[in-house]
Amino acid sequence: MHEKIMSKLHFRSIYKTIVFTLILCFVYNIAYLMMSASGMNVYLRQSLEVVLSLLSSLGFYFICTKIWKKQNFCASAILKVLVLQGIYILIVSGILTNLVNVCTNNTSLMLVLQLISAFCLVMMVPFQLIFYYGLIHNKNLKEFIPFALKKHQKSMLNWYCTLLICIVVFDTMSGGLFSAAQGFNAQSILVGSMYMGNPMISWMMYLFLGVSFKSSLAAMFTYLFVNFLLGFFYCILELNYVSYVGSLLDAD
Repeated sequence: MHEKIMSKLHFRSIYKTIVFTLILCFVYNIAYLMMSASGMNVYLRQSLEVVLSLLSSLGFYFICTKIWKKQNFCASAILKVLVLQGIYILIVSGILTNLVNVCTNNTSLMLVLQLISAFCLVMMVPFQLIFYYGLIHNKNLKEFIPFALKKHQKSMLNWYCTLLICIVVFDTMSGGLFSAAQGFNAQSILVGSMYMGNPMISWMMYLFLGVSFKSSLAAMFTYLFVNFLLGFFYCILELNYVSYVGSLLDAD
């Protein structure tokens, strides 16, 4: 079943969605990087990060509708998308991040928090996709989500873990944002994925830093070129994963 579904995934079927995704990434990253570089009050910046994260969830929902070729932009669906993202922000920034800051010197508790963060890192996007699929197709979420998790959890998690490993490995080799060169920190990657988890962030971050510090873009060409290609590659992989999840759930 997995081979049959994955064999149908290719570039041509999602090329329009790739363009939409790259445009949304560009707009989000410009706003995020400019905000991060400004000298605004830290609380204001954190509030704006939350707003951007909420808006990014709407962008992700929009991309899912394009991939799955079905739309549901009613007020109720949009509100539920924002509520889910708000819950994710509360878990990651409101709870886990504060606990990590408090328990820095307690090795046992830090290990537990890292395991919880790793669990969240692996589970949040697959759950989010099931949730979005249910919204877009007007499913009864209370019945559909447990059913989908029970039936497809293993398949979805296997492919998503493979995707995460690929991103961490390639970012480590290229010096990308999710590099594990200094050690694997699940909580740090989880926070990064919440606010900077789009495929073009590493490329735009290097470009932004180069322009900000008036570095020679020619001297940074290798970094920019490699990270752009990797970002484009990540985009294709991630959209294929969304398509794969839709194919799994369509088969029910």
